[in-house]
Amino acid sequence: MAIKFNRNLAGTLFAAVVVASLFFHASAALGGGKGGLLGGWSRITDTKDSKVAEIGKFAVDQYNENTKSKLVFKRVVKGETQVVAGTNYRLVISATDGGRRSRSGDKYLAEVWDKPWMSWRNLTSFKKL
Repeated sequence: MAIKFNRNLAGTLFAAVVVASLFFHASAALGGGKGGLLGGWSRITDTKDSKVAEIGKFAVDQYNENTKSKLVFKRVVKGETQVVAGTNYRLVISATDGGRRSRSGDKYLAEVWDKPWMSWRNLTSFKKL
């Protein structure tokens, strides 16, 4: 018994797979998924989320510990996340200097790498804007 191969059907299936793949990649590149493109940065829509605030406070606390500063965390102004082996957070943070009076707070850019399944978090960058 021989199976006949239909070239027209094979060509049509191949074309459908190529088109579907192109749509998938275009959607991911434009942030079409809930988490955005793997490895790409996605905007944080709720900067008041408790997890985001926790990461922001951690960044300020670690900066204070590393530099003997006295910054006081106020809030996360805006931020982005990046899915890697864990999650990178790039946050613009409002903080005041503990020894100085300021209502608005200065802005700082902090990057934190978080691996919650390992209970591990690391401040990778912190600078005044």
